[in-house]
Amino acid sequence: MTSTLVNARYVSFTTYRRNGTPVPTAVWIVPFDGGWAFTSDLKSGKVKRLRNDARCTLRVCDVRGRVAAGAEVFEGAAVVLPTAQTSTVEALVKSKYRIGWVLLLAATSARRIVGRGRNDDDTGCAIKVTLHP
Repeated sequence: MTSTLVNARYVSFTTYRRNGTPVPTAVWIVPFDGGWAFTSDLKSGKVKRLRNDARCTLRVCDVRGRVAAGAEVFEGAAVVLPTAQTSTVEALVKSKYRIGWVLLLAATSARRIVGRGRNDDDTGCAIKVTLHP
């Protein structure tokens, strides 16, 4: 485990479109099973892109996804974990990001109330990144 990622609050997770265009997304990550993991929505763009190309990169970023010049790039491969492991990753994320997790749930609930949030049929998932040596 690299201390750079262990200590990071936000990480830019970059996946690739079919045409090779990189698409970065700021995520919360936690160490998991010899790699790194985070939660997402099964219908998210990053999950769709991973179905076509498992390549990814991780770089420390700020809350808005801005990566500092010269930030170390960690290359790896990502997979969507089996549903049974989602709750484990979710618990690890909750533990690391306590107040942020509570605020995220409050914002998500508010969006649902006003009809701008996820549909009830949206399913959460966990994504695991294994870094290349």
